[in-house]
Amino acid sequence: MAALISWWIMVEVMGLLALPLTFRLFGPAMGYGYPFTKILFVLFWTYIAWLAGFVVPMTTAVYGALALMVAAGVAGYALDRNLREWVTGPGLKSMARFDALWTFGFAFFVFQRGMVPDINGAEKYMDFAFLNSLLNTETMPPPDPWMSGGIINYYYFGYLMFANLGRVFTQPIFITYNLCVATIGGLAFSQTSAAVLGLTRRWSYAILGGFLSAILGNLDGAQQVLERGSLRPMDVWRSSRVVGRGDTINEFPFFSTIHGDLHPHFIVLPIAIVFLAALLDERMFPVGSNKGDTRVAPMGAIAFVIFLYAAMVGISTWELPLGAVALALLGGRGISLTPLFSRERIVFGFQLVVALVATYVLFLPFYLNFQAPPSAPAFKFASSAFGQFLLVFGHLLFPIALLLTIGIRRNQPAAGGESRHLVWAVLGLGLVFAIMAGNAVLPTVAAILVGALVLAYSDDPEDRRGYLLVATAMIALIACELVYLRDSYGERLYRMNTVFKLYFQAWTILAIAAPWSIHKLLTGAQVPQAIQRGFLPAMAILLAATACYPIAVTLDRLAWGRERTLDGNRYLEQHHRDDYAVIQWLRNNTDKDDVILEASGNPYSYYARFSSNTGRPTVMGWANHEGLWRAHDREVGQRQSEVRRIYDAPSLDGVRHLLDKYDIRYVIVGELEHKDHAKGLAKFQSLPRAFESGRAVVYEVN
Repeated sequence: MAALISWWIMVEVMGLLALPLTFRLFGPAMGYGYPFTKILFVLFWTYIAWLAGFVVPMTTAVYGALALMVAAGVAGYALDRNLREWVTGPGLKSMARFDALWTFGFAFFVFQRGMVPDINGAEKYMDFAFLNSLLNTETMPPPDPWMSGGIINYYYFGYLMFANLGRVFTQPIFITYNLCVATIGGLAFSQTSAAVLGLTRRWSYAILGGFLSAILGNLDGAQQVLERGSLRPMDVWRSSRVVGRGDTINEFPFFSTIHGDLHPHFIVLPIAIVFLAALLDERMFPVGSNKGDTRVAPMGAIAFVIFLYAAMVGISTWELPLGAVALALLGGRGISLTPLFSRERIVFGFQLVVALVATYVLFLPFYLNFQAPPSAPAFKFASSAFGQFLLVFGHLLFPIALLLTIGIRRNQPAAGGESRHLVWAVLGLGLVFAIMAGNAVLPTVAAILVGALVLAYSDDPEDRRGYLLVATAMIALIACELVYLRDSYGERLYRMNTVFKLYFQAWTILAIAAPWSIHKLLTGAQVPQAIQRGFLPAMAILLAATACYPIAVTLDRLAWGRERTLDGNRYLEQHHRDDYAVIQWLRNNTDKDDVILEASGNPYSYYARFSSNTGRPTVMGWANHEGLWRAHDREVGQRQSEVRRIYDAPSLDGVRHLLDKYDIRYVIVGELEHKDHAKGLAKFQSLPRAFESGRAVVYEVN
């Protein structure tokens, strides 16, 4: 509990210190940006420290940048009288509400992580290895914990953000890891709520947005209930692999948070929500009250969102395409459609080019040291199953599609009623035939896109941002049917990563757009009352269906009866005691750059447990992942082969040169080494024993 409270206080203080920045940018509808200050403080702090880390030791850089951020925050309060009056007056209630949302979301996901805290399974060892390495390093670029002597050839900036929090936090990293995961989930909940509040001005819809974004699941959970006839048990994994039934990944924030992999697509989530909220903010990107008006965003707003965009791409390169779409549509919504080549449009086009260039320039030190694996966009018509698609997005698209249908009908000319009915009948029949032919996803999503774009510039300008938000998500979903990034996963899984990343982004966008659509449907004067009466129970049924997944998963985990803790290493202490003792010894008694030797084996497994849990570099961790990150460099396979050779050799004389080659300080013999290399272990007994626990021994190389 002490760790939990300390972490919460630390994040709260950081948020308060960043408020002077957002107060000058955001408008009052989103609390002058207060809901976004927590992640913004960490982002700007890390960016400054990261740049300084190429010049001075990282410890100096981290604490120096922290001192600078604190000083800037205090100065901001001292110099801004309006800010002080708002914080101590009308803003106090608003800030308390936003903090209540953040605290609820954070506590909810702490509870979830406390039931299954293990930093083990899936790709958690990869994430924990990076986090430990970045926590330990004094240099930039950071060392690769799974390939000693090399640097991390992966998108590490997001990990660095949370590693910096770990540096100033007093608790062990195996507790901090789970607090980081819960923090991202909590921020996704509260920040989405804030973005919806900015669109609707209604707290009820704002809270609904938070639940849709971070806590509710998709409709597969309800389908599982219908198939079994009971709420439990819930197949947790199945609901994240709906489209193609395993050939694609369809994660959503609740799954990602309880799953606990601290991956870039998940780390970037709070920053992506800030980016969307900034583009939706009326103060930063105003729209005229009349359809033909042109309003240009202030340069400060443009610079702010460009930095956010660059940071998003620096954390996860998959944010590049859809971020550019959002910037173009939402950032330019204040510019009139005519004339096409107006001065304002040309200037905005130049700003978009600057944004794309800035994604590289602002993170130039990273890209200069990064070798991207070979990949290229390719085109292929995917034909996703319509039913599976609706299981993922049906509850989010239902209010949006209904709102667009009503809006399009309302904006049609009054004359020619019969022809209008004929058009709708043809569209309906076309959709039916598309469903029967198995190609309904693309025409459905395309129709929503067209409808959103039409209404964005023919309806009330106040609603333009909501419609363009829908259009942004539809472009992502259309791309999944037509385009994919060619990678090394083979023909069957050719679009696995593309669907994974773009669906995850679309989910967040639709979680903002859906509550706005519900608000328009229930409060719009031009929506027929019969539709309103029918819509409300239908939407309630869909929301109840999406609640099946989180409720069942939570009940399943409670039924396990496990001890609730945030200690991500508890499984080691309970089931791998000797290995755990070695890990504790390495943490407390070795230098952070000492190279260790441990068995190298399959990914997604217990292999690389010593390097992952300590950050001490090993000769080769998961060769599969290192091969993906390094374009299948032959050195990866060579290292793995030489690790086996060192362990399996009958004598030290034949492998002494390999110990020297990799500058190995400690040879570890634990559970996996006994299992894989039992015949060759006797030779190490001639080396001094630095530590031993049961059958686990750490040998020191002279």
